[in-house]
Amino acid sequence: MKKIHLVASVLVLGLIGGAIAVPCAILADSDAAVTDSAASTAATQGAVITTTGDHVITPQRARDVFNDTFDNEKNPVSRFVLDPGYGHLKILAKNTSDSTITFSLVHTDSGKQYIVKTIGAHKKLLWDSVNSFSLGLRSGNYEIQWRANGDIVHVTTWGVSETDSAKVTPQRE
Repeated sequence: MKKIHLVASVLVLGLIGGAIAVPCAILADSDAAVTDSAASTAATQGAVITTTGDHVITPQRARDVFNDTFDNEKNPVSRFVLDPGYGHLKILAKNTSDSTITFSLVHTDSGKQYIVKTIGAHKKLLWDSVNSFSLGLRSGNYEIQWRANGDIVHVTTWGVSETDSAKVTPQRE
């Protein structure tokens, strides 16, 4: 008789555990990609500075904020929004023209100009905000104004923002 009660108790506890675990697994936050810091892949390198093998799990939150190609405009503009908490920005721009290109990054809500950079003909530039603005950029609306001394601008560019200043990794280099 005692064995029947023991078996019944174990079955009930198993059912209760399954009833809790299954909904928790289904409702888990899928927006936060979880990586093992001991892994060594392009997607996880630099996610956290740690000793190999300590198995710290760090959420990665990065967003592509713009991806533009301009080929037939004199003064094109890239527009994007940095959401609160995503103030670390990396910009990669490839100049495919015979002219030098100049671009400026402006926070349009305040009018603050953060940077002005030039890219030589057939060159590329990788700019990381953490090198100039260690606390990140303010949230809000931004514009990047592209110029080529009156010539047609030929540029392919994209930007990635992230919550962590350790490494903002562009998806396409």
